Amino acid sequence: MYVGENVDQNLIMQAGNIIFNSSHLFGFFSVFNPDAVKDVKLYKGGIPARYGGRLSSILDVRMKEGNSMMFELKGVIGSIFSRFSVEAPIVKDKASCIVAGRRAYIDLLAGPFLDGGLEGSVLNFYDLTLKTNYNINEKNRLFLSGYFGRDNFGFGDAAGFNWGNGTATLRWNHLFNDKLFSNITLYYSDYDYELSFGEDATNSFEWNAQILNYSIKPELTYFL
Repeated sequence: MYVGENVDQNLIMQAGNIIFNSSHLFGFFSVFNPDAVKDVKLYKGGIPARYGGRLSSILDVRMKEGNSMMFELKGVIGSIFSRFSVEAPIVKDKASCIVAGRRAYIDLLAGPFLDGGLEGSVLNFYDLTLKTNYNINEKNRLFLSGYFGRDNFGFGDAAGFNWGNGTATLRWNHLFNDKLFSNITLYYSDYDYELSFGEDATNSFEWNAQILNYSIKPELTYFL
């Protein structure tokens, strides 16, 4: 997702939380599972103040809340990856959840054709998206969501690298009256990247990087 500037100058969010790397397989696939996406907002200019400062654009992805009436199961089997999603009520008309996952298996398909030291190579990605909500009463509601995903690339024992995102979001929505409501949200996000090469301890290199973020965001909204 590039709009005008470098990718690190865009703010990409899911359920209000920051996603630092928004693609799988070098940009061929998005980290957002379409089975779990409710709506998407894209701001290319005139960015609202509540998003803070970014030089380029905002991509704000909101997730489904799950079917609160009945159990629903979906799945797709593909040649590169497969995906599934489960929506179900926890307490009918009061609490529900959605769980959606994907797994690529390019390495399993290519494995029989690899030789010359490339046996055991790893080439895959996976992710898991989940969200649950609970209606405490008419004026209070809780939302809990998370995302966990990883890309793995390993070329035998010679070299490899991987990266992944992990997020968790807890939001409390409270209605004061018909015109005023609040959202208090706790955020956690973790992005890490690992790179290594070399077949022995003398001629090897390992590098790790991580971005770890904890934050709290209180919001008040008033309708005139």
